[in-house]
Amino acid sequence: MTAIRLKQAALTLFAESGYDGVSLSEIAKSVGIKTPSIYAHFESKEQLFLELVADAVQEEHEKFMLLFKQMADRPPIERYYAIFRFYTDLDELSKGQSFLRRTMLMPPRNVEERLRRTFAVYEDGVTAPMTGLLRECAGPGAFDDAQVERLLALFYAAIDGLLVEHKLYDTEHYRRRQALIWEWLQDSLRLERAR
Repeated sequence: MTAIRLKQAALTLFAESGYDGVSLSEIAKSVGIKTPSIYAHFESKEQLFLELVADAVQEEHEKFMLLFKQMADRPPIERYYAIFRFYTDLDELSKGQSFLRRTMLMPPRNVEERLRRTFAVYEDGVTAPMTGLLRECAGPGAFDDAQVERLLALFYAAIDGLLVEHKLYDTEHYRRRQALIWEWLQDSLRLERAR
């Protein structure tokens, strides 16, 4: 039970202040234990942080796959838009999703390489269904592998860029950018079809 409480407290603190902005003593204090007691559950702050990342990635992937399943009977372009909104509507995120976004924006140096591997595995899990969806948006046999790869690269760059812009701009400006990026993603489907 203490391990769960430690993870919940750490998640909140890391989401607010980042890895470097949180000490083990703060985490311990927030659950009413002494700092050395943390080591009965986690060997280090790094291990605790990485477990939280793994939990957040799993949560995000489950939500992504649930949305994909719930939208299965909708037209491809509607499903594509729902996935776009899933990644770019950033105001109503869970604590885990907020923590994950912050970690993506500012990964701690000491775990960057492990985070790269974790995020690469997560992206691989998203790429397969997205590849099929992009092919459906184009129609049977319309996109070759290179075209799908370009469209996926554009999609990932767009959602990553909007993540940064969400931190920089007010809501109205962000929503305008989000709408413009969605228009461009739709245009890119047409452009690739015409190639």
